[in-house]
Amino acid sequence: MLESPETPTGGLYVEAKGPEGPSPWWLKGGAIFIGVLGFASLINAIVLGVSGLFMEELVSNLDIEGACENDPDPEACEELLQPILDMAELRIFDLGTAASALLFLLSIPTVVVMWSAEDRETALRFAWGWLGIHAASQFYFTHVLVSWSNQFYEQIPDDEFDMSLISAFNSLASYGSVLFCELTMAAGLALVAYQSKPRSRIEVPSAFHQEPE
Repeated sequence: MLESPETPTGGLYVEAKGPEGPSPWWLKGGAIFIGVLGFASLINAIVLGVSGLFMEELVSNLDIEGACENDPDPEACEELLQPILDMAELRIFDLGTAASALLFLLSIPTVVVMWSAEDRETALRFAWGWLGIHAASQFYFTHVLVSWSNQFYEQIPDDEFDMSLISAFNSLASYGSVLFCELTMAAGLALVAYQSKPRSRIEVPSAFHQEPE
């Protein structure tokens, strides 16, 4: 007599053979995604580095008093040009270049470990660590830029527009977009973690498929 491949055990069914393992392409897909983001970080580091050099050159040659001496309202002109010097003092381009370069470097071991799909726990630790650093850097730079832009809006006369509303919208849109982006990536990584989890040999039978006694 042929034996059933499943044996009832206390209301649960235990498969006679081990369950099929999860597809390694979940981790490999995560490796491809982080690899693309890591390459984008490299491009971003190059762009920010060049922008930082351009900003330093601009600030070193900027003479606010000389640039505004022929303006009908020199004081207003100087107030509008001062934020450029303030931006240079923030060193935001240098910090952005360093953070993007760090994300690129960290993406290399993360991609290698995830692509091998041999050590799931280590791969996910690398991935979550990379995502955490990415989120922290994005929120920090967004905070710096929003603070700078709000100060810039405060110096603009609000005769025609309510600059406080524009400032509030800018803050909401900036922080909201970063939060949405990071939560989307976290959800994707959580899906990878769930789908790559080893399968259990114990399965709970569906109540809809049980025959009444």
